[in-house]
Amino acid sequence: MLKPSFRECRGSFAKPHNHVYCIEHRIRVLRRKSVSNKRAEREVQRIIETPTENLMDTSFQCVCGRIHEIPMKYLSNKTGAIDEVGSKLREFGMTGRGALICDHKIEGSVVREIHKRLSIQGVELDVYPVGDGHEKIPPEIERSEEITEQVRGKTDYLVSVGSGVISDLTKYAAHLLDLPYILIATAPSMNGYTSSMAALTDKGIKQTLLVKPAQGIFVDIGVLRHAPLTMVQAGLGDIVSKSVCNADWKLSQLVKRTYFCPVPFRITDKSEPLYLGAADDIGNRTEEGITILSDGVLRSGLSMTVIGTSTPSSGAEHVLSHYWDLVALMEGRDKLLHGVQVGVTTLITLRLYDFVRNYPIRNISLDELKRAYPARDETGTWINRKFGSFGEEVRKEYFKKHMDWNAKRRELERIIDEWDRLWNELGALLRPIEPVEDALRKSGSAARYTDLGKSRDEAVDALLNALFIRGRYTILDLASDLGILEEAGEKLL
Repeated sequence: MLKPSFRECRGSFAKPHNHVYCIEHRIRVLRRKSVSNKRAEREVQRIIETPTENLMDTSFQCVCGRIHEIPMKYLSNKTGAIDEVGSKLREFGMTGRGALICDHKIEGSVVREIHKRLSIQGVELDVYPVGDGHEKIPPEIERSEEITEQVRGKTDYLVSVGSGVISDLTKYAAHLLDLPYILIATAPSMNGYTSSMAALTDKGIKQTLLVKPAQGIFVDIGVLRHAPLTMVQAGLGDIVSKSVCNADWKLSQLVKRTYFCPVPFRITDKSEPLYLGAADDIGNRTEEGITILSDGVLRSGLSMTVIGTSTPSSGAEHVLSHYWDLVALMEGRDKLLHGVQVGVTTLITLRLYDFVRNYPIRNISLDELKRAYPARDETGTWINRKFGSFGEEVRKEYFKKHMDWNAKRRELERIIDEWDRLWNELGALLRPIEPVEDALRKSGSAARYTDLGKSRDEAVDALLNALFIRGRYTILDLASDLGILEEAGEKLL
């Protein structure tokens, strides 16, 4: 007979020895939990089927047991969205004089037209261009702090007119100033518009910072259709990575016992066949193609917002891209568009997943891995030598996940013992390589590292060393822990 512990039954006030009563109580608890789970599943399904614009300012009970929130008040994703800004600002109670934050490079064209359309609606704005109009603006925390000092005491709210970097700089500045803000998109190049986070670098290392949510997000398809093609391709590259991101997140749960929720993947999974199937239209910047793409990046951003971290949209493929960004910074070179790189690194990561999945795991020798396993001090010395002035920040990230050998051995033994179960669960999230590569090529985007002007040595270097710059556990770490990452680099790149 099943004998529940007193701890399981104490809520019933039953005596510890009254096992029949305890079993009946446990059955009642399980029935209530089953009903609750069914309600949560219905609520989640409703959220997934709801159009993206109608998901703003909502909360829902999730199957993972948590209550998730989407705190942004309003989203408009259509041609003419900018013409709604004035009335919505008044509805939000955002009155007085605003500060328009933009990139100096587009101030004379896109921003001027948007500013004019806002003025017609009675929106009073002072323009604060960022950058010198020539060089790319680095997404640094210090830049947000500079914006903060420029506008402090001069404005009642912020208006971001731009894409990734400008949006993140504005978000963090508004957070520091405790001011409301809205975002006006100029390109479908990334998924951060609907994210309650700002992705900024601190001493060269990418940080994901929780910020106050935007009051409104305005994505005008008429504006986005005229964005540079590379920025459109960057948006597609960013969102084709979602299955990899969520597989890495699931891998972390299976190996590290971290929290995982299936809903972010289900939110983005709904739009995946649409943007993969519209790759030609996306590359040609048709109204239909850009509408599908922008909805995809907006849903991707929401998948991060409901969880409160970037994990559902940032796995090994993003780490590889961030590594190339860091190397470019170290060498004084311009970095490439993040999303375009992510499209390429998504394909690399999918191939790595296939390689690890099909590796003859029983050939792995833990004794050999022990002999090759680096000590903490040895690893720290290597990081300093490899990353120079960025070494301290890299060490902080890497040592979040570094373990001594005894703990690592126990972890590896469990991984090998549960190998089939692990891949059964990961397989439900991963996508075939061919449709993703086909979509990138149809859009005219990069699909190989050579398309980015990268050499094989640069690609191998990233595959072997990117895992050091982020504390997050991904397929890169699993392959490294199993001692097969170098072999993967030789065979895949």
